[in-house]
Amino acid sequence: MSALYVHIPFCQHICSYCDFCKVFYNEKWAWQYLEALSFEINEKSLQTDYDTIYIGGGTPTALSYEQLKSLFELLKSYASQVKEYTIEINPETMDKEKLQLCVNYGVNRLSVGIQTFHDHLLKNIGRVHTSKQAISFIKEAQQLGIQDINVDLMYGLPQQTFEDVKEDIAVLAQLDVGHVSYYSLILEDHTFLKNQHYQPLDDEEDARWYAYIRQELKRQGYHQYEVSNYYRYKPSLHNLVYWHYHDYDGIGVSAHALKQSHRYENTKSLTRYFQHQYLEEDIELSRQDQLFEKIMMGLRLNQGINIQDINQLYDIDFEKQYHHVIERYQNMKLLEIDNGFLRTTELGMNYLNTILIDFLDD
Repeated sequence: MSALYVHIPFCQHICSYCDFCKVFYNEKWAWQYLEALSFEINEKSLQTDYDTIYIGGGTPTALSYEQLKSLFELLKSYASQVKEYTIEINPETMDKEKLQLCVNYGVNRLSVGIQTFHDHLLKNIGRVHTSKQAISFIKEAQQLGIQDINVDLMYGLPQQTFEDVKEDIAVLAQLDVGHVSYYSLILEDHTFLKNQHYQPLDDEEDARWYAYIRQELKRQGYHQYEVSNYYRYKPSLHNLVYWHYHDYDGIGVSAHALKQSHRYENTKSLTRYFQHQYLEEDIELSRQDQLFEKIMMGLRLNQGINIQDINQLYDIDFEKQYHHVIERYQNMKLLEIDNGFLRTTELGMNYLNTILIDFLDD
């Protein structure tokens, strides 16, 4: 499975929890950015037959209609064989013309940043769309024939209650979307909420809310396949490339790529990117780095890690090498081996970071 990630850093508004590489939309900068993106594409030996393309941000749909069209034209020759073509959108940045443009260029999956269906909570985190706008947009996209829609939701937001989460899931049930990404609010450095010293849910409350979300989404026919991701019809092919630790390409400011034991990290500086100095770092990953990252990504999946595959890839006896960690967490009912896969139990999902630290230390 071959994958291409494209980063568009522009946003019309900056959310209080976001630490992604982003800047306020500026028409002149956006055109400069597309020119620099074209330069990077021409400089690199990109494949011409990607299975998945994912345009993320920022807010890619903060671009104007003409700029969005130019972006799709830049990517057109790489999308001829694409199975899954995703673009991230915020409801307030979309209209019928932009939506039709996406369809015309082969986009067949939308990832919609909603976070919550409560307008007062949206205002608290710097979102400017309304619940009504979000619901209306999803129905419009479905009418245009885009059935593969992901909705991003969050819990642990400022002033959010457990009842609010219940109501969010009730609204979601009416929308018949095929995929949900449901994240716990994490306070990242240099975000507004972190600077305001906002106190997130404690571990016990977080676990209670998380358990409820998993239970309710399961009741509605969603299958959890990763810590925060659930699908009704099919998982995200693009994200599975990351979680299965396969190689992928990345272009745009702050984008990463993983190719043949190297991680390439692009600059986060828009100024440097405009000057065509896109590559920030080329990190050669040691065998041990790769092994740990494979474990880290694999344990995020409900399926877990294929022990036979990891033994063949790294020429090890995985169960023997990590028997201290595996046995410790098996005894605590947090890890289990089933049908050749090591995976977290339902309870173990809550302690994944602790488990991973022990794998790293071991």
